[in-house]
Amino acid sequence: MAYLLFKCWHERLFHLNRDELHPCHTEAKVEFVPIDEQNAGLVANLRGDTYVEQFKNQLRMGDFGYYAFLDGKPVAYGFVKHQGSDDYFYRIGDGCLYLCRFFTHEGARGKGIYPALITALIEREADCRSFYICTERGNVASERGLLKVGFQFIGEYGFIRGFKHTFNKKKLKK
Repeated sequence: MAYLLFKCWHERLFHLNRDELHPCHTEAKVEFVPIDEQNAGLVANLRGDTYVEQFKNQLRMGDFGYYAFLDGKPVAYGFVKHQGSDDYFYRIGDGCLYLCRFFTHEGARGKGIYPALITALIEREADCRSFYICTERGNVASERGLLKVGFQFIGEYGFIRGFKHTFNKKKLKK
């Protein structure tokens, strides 16, 4: 019965020092638009209504995100978390940032939007030199995209979650 109350997530963590950044840009005519209270609801068209409140919570915590617009519609998004922001698996330490919550619509995949979105978020955070990002085990496409930008694999961690709480969060350090 406990297996219904708890779940183990396997996350693969990657790190990038700004000096190792390989900026990626896309040939697609993409516009990066900051996510804010007024446009947070656009995520419902990509992922469903339940994500709207998640976006608003992230904004209240001080997270910054971009939508990637293609042909006038959002087709992707991603966020950066700062120290003090809440995350399912990590505590963000001083001097580093955590890139997370990426999604690219099926119809926009394969156009280089994900690595370009990562690049745009890193370029926006000009004062930071240390960045982390993770993927769920098995997400090879995401790993390919973040490796293009220059991220290096750190390790794989198992996280135990139950009752909306992670019992073994890891701290990210500079």
